[in-house]
Amino acid sequence: MSFVALFLLPVICDVSCNRKNMNPVIKIKVQNILIIISIALCFGLLYNYFYYRHSLTDFLEAGIISLLIGFFVGLLEEFVLTNVFRNKSFLTASAIRAISYSLLISVILSLVVSIKISIIEEISYEEALFQFLFGSLFQRSFIFSFVFIVIILFGLQIILLVGKGNFVRLILGLYHQPREITRIFMFADIKNSTSIAEKLSNKAFSSLIRDFYYDISDAVFMFGGEIYQYVGDEIVVVWPTRNNDSNCIKCFFKMQEIIEQNKSNYQSKYGVVPEFKAGIHGGKVIVTAVGKQKKEIVYHGDVLNTTSRIEGKCNELGQKILVSEDILSFVDLNQTFTVEKKGDITLRGKTDKLNLYGITKCS
Repeated sequence: MSFVALFLLPVICDVSCNRKNMNPVIKIKVQNILIIISIALCFGLLYNYFYYRHSLTDFLEAGIISLLIGFFVGLLEEFVLTNVFRNKSFLTASAIRAISYSLLISVILSLVVSIKISIIEEISYEEALFQFLFGSLFQRSFIFSFVFIVIILFGLQIILLVGKGNFVRLILGLYHQPREITRIFMFADIKNSTSIAEKLSNKAFSSLIRDFYYDISDAVFMFGGEIYQYVGDEIVVVWPTRNNDSNCIKCFFKMQEIIEQNKSNYQSKYGVVPEFKAGIHGGKVIVTAVGKQKKEIVYHGDVLNTTSRIEGKCNELGQKILVSEDILSFVDLNQTFTVEKKGDITLRGKTDKLNLYGITKCS
């Protein structure tokens, strides 16, 4: 029951947050809070299963308390601690989080459970609270909370390393054998990265790329993309084609908007604001899991080579974003964007040329 709750709420939240009129930033925060609430619900149901009766009333009480705990933890994560642990090591951040959240859970439990204790034992609330705080119940709840949170944090770290989508696919074995699928790819890299690297130290340049990836990743998440690879100063993002929307295009312009909002930070820290260009193309590719000691899901096919070549044409054609003619059949640009033919490329092994189009956002 608890594990069903753990996976069901994120699905519900993803459906409920997929409304086109929802602010993408709010969408991220709502999804993250609901996922945290689902994890808290799993914690509460497990705690009740191990230490209390298995009656419907007890499970309902545990569920309500868990939802309350998850809500407060979610608010802390999304509105207070978002950037606090950004530059902390994983072990340091995990230790602080585990201790803080264990204390928070224990305190909330003490405030709520003391009401039940005072009613059952017919003592004052203050006496019941004192009894809970300085008895074995508080110690038990803290230890259980600490162990559970540490396990969850390590699990989330693994998911962050391999990607949520890839983690699920690897677990389910979806790509154990090569499969042909249709995907949209974006190759985006920093313009003039060589000259920037010459001005900065190796450490400063690496830090700039790290900040750049960190900032633009929100745009990828907002518009349903998955980060496939980081290659030097280049990021590769992938989308499914079934939605027939313009998420890949919206993602690029949101990335631009985020960097523009943070330009003063880049200027003061590095003396330069990173600009970037992107190429977008789509089609059929082969996807499969590879590796023995380190498993990874990879894509093979000429679509990736073509996308890379499209991105490489941006400087030559004076464009920040170029898309292939095929992309125009995949996405619905409506009246939000202006499309203009800018050039073409000759595909390897083919006589036909692929038309390229520049995209600008309507003001």
